Amino acid sequence: MNKKHWRVEIYFMKKIIFIIGLLFIYGFSFAGLSVDPAIVNITTDANSSYEGKYVVKNTYDKPITVVIKLENWNTYSGNTNTDVNRWLHFEKDKYPIPSGESIEVPYKINILDDMKGSVSGRVYFSVEQEEGQMVTIAISVPIYVIVRGTEKIDFKIDSLNFIGTKNGINYQVIVKNDGNVHFRPSGIIEIYDKKKKKLIRTVYISETVPVYAEKSRDFSGPLVSNDIKKDGLKKGKYVAVLKIRAFDKEIIKEIKFKVSKLGEVVTS
Repeated sequence: MNKKHWRVEIYFMKKIIFIIGLLFIYGFSFAGLSVDPAIVNITTDANSSYEGKYVVKNTYDKPITVVIKLENWNTYSGNTNTDVNRWLHFEKDKYPIPSGESIEVPYKINILDDMKGSVSGRVYFSVEQEEGQMVTIAISVPIYVIVRGTEKIDFKIDSLNFIGTKNGINYQVIVKNDGNVHFRPSGIIEIYDKKKKKLIRTVYISETVPVYAEKSRDFSGPLVSNDIKKDGLKKGKYVAVLKIRAFDKEIIKEIKFKVSKLGEVVTS
């Protein structure tokens, strides 16, 4: 193998290891690096500013330097300029941290008067590589800003389906966001008998990951198990009522479905 090919393989190996590292990050801590808070949600007025800070901790047994980079992330397209560097600013892009210590990393948000809906970005905290090092440790955390007074709340349930599995029945909901701000929906699914007179079961959908402006997202989870004595459904016809909430808005979708003797489910 010649030197040129060797360099190319090392380059791609670095990239692959970096990506794999990101995939295994849980919350805001990975290896010897942690960042708090893991998510920033801010609502503020147009033509205003906001100051905050991250706490970054080094639990390695040696000093490190943390490098900060910004990335555009699901900003409402109705903004004429969606570059995160336009509104999110850090004092420096590198911070040395002694072993076992934490530092505060301040930032400032400037909301200009032409910005509307929601803007967002991702902040990458990575450990600066030493010479010859092949693995980059990095943590990516999102930051979301809603410009107060410019919100357009408009979403709908695109579909509600039930899927039979070996363990029972799962629900799948697709929510479409036609508004200009992101939101985290929550809700319930009520299961009634075929005449909709008797409530059989209520399934709660807790607040979930964001549905970004102008995009759709699907949510799924267990509806009922196969355990008839506990919460399973006997053979027959049923009515399901889905209620999804975000901000002060609630939307409702109703479907009929039937369960076969073998536990198979068909919606109509």
